[in-house]
Amino acid sequence: MPYISVIVPVYNAEKSIERCVGSVIKQSFTEWELLLINDGSKDKSAVICDAFALQDARIRVFHKENGGVSSARNRGMELTKGRYILFLDSDDYLPENYLEALTRQQEAWGEDAFCWTALRTISENHQVKEEVFAYGEEPCSTVRRSDVLKLSARYLLNSPVNKLYKMELIRAHSLRMPEDICIAEDLWFNLQYLDAMGDCPIVVLNQVTYYYVRNGEVSLDHGYRSNYYKIHKQVLSKLLCYSRKWQASSEDMALYYARYWEYMQNAFSNLDLEDCPLNRWQKFWEKGRILRDKLFQKSLTFQKGKMGRGSYLMMRSRIYLLVWLYHCLRQRSLHGKN
Repeated sequence: MPYISVIVPVYNAEKSIERCVGSVIKQSFTEWELLLINDGSKDKSAVICDAFALQDARIRVFHKENGGVSSARNRGMELTKGRYILFLDSDDYLPENYLEALTRQQEAWGEDAFCWTALRTISENHQVKEEVFAYGEEPCSTVRRSDVLKLSARYLLNSPVNKLYKMELIRAHSLRMPEDICIAEDLWFNLQYLDAMGDCPIVVLNQVTYYYVRNGEVSLDHGYRSNYYKIHKQVLSKLLCYSRKWQASSEDMALYYARYWEYMQNAFSNLDLEDCPLNRWQKFWEKGRILRDKLFQKSLTFQKGKMGRGSYLMMRSRIYLLVWLYHCLRQRSLHGKN
């Protein structure tokens, strides 16, 4: 039985899959299997994956009809033989000591610990800012579920790719990635996993980084989403419920509302994308719905002092048309002074 099963959803990844798979083959830790789940690719990805399987017996390839990344990850979890699983995206890659560092920490802290690493965004065309997302500056941070809002604030909670999941726990609780949504499904899964694991330690390796490639190209992270607000409200409400259940510090609630504010700003931006099919008045109605959201209004109170008084009061009105008119008049005023 392999110690770690690395699960890679593959869809039209002919430009990056060789580097991704190569980074697994080069690992200093060798007790792994690699599951390549070809999710109905239309390019040469399937041929490349099959070629790798012929070269290394630890690599298994499975072909399926296109069903989305969650469907592919769920298929991988059904087929895995490993004690633990690690998700790896087809355009990302791992440093050579990645699996060794994770397994050492897992063995040191015990089989029930939840081991994570930092994330390093990589931009090969310099279109996206390169950053490292870690929990702290020390080599290793140990936290609990009660610190979930701190993990969220450090942008470590959402992604599934920098975490070593215990497969026995996933099977015992029938955990799966939700396939009926295509955004925030990772956060949903992670919250379920944290709830199932109990109050075991979460160990974050701050100086070991997963290479998260983002080049600013069109992907699942871009383009108008008709249900962006609805899904994020639902998932963020779940985060709030879990944080209370896990007895997160009351001082951390400011972190939650800061994240809620951030997601709702993205919800506003989503309605302004070029491919949004709504007319102006429909957009005003949708943006007004966000303004009337009780959690948005609560998050707004934490922004007081960080924004102009006029803008703050308009948002408190819960009428987006007033906000829009205010900003139009403000822009005219500013241009008039120049």
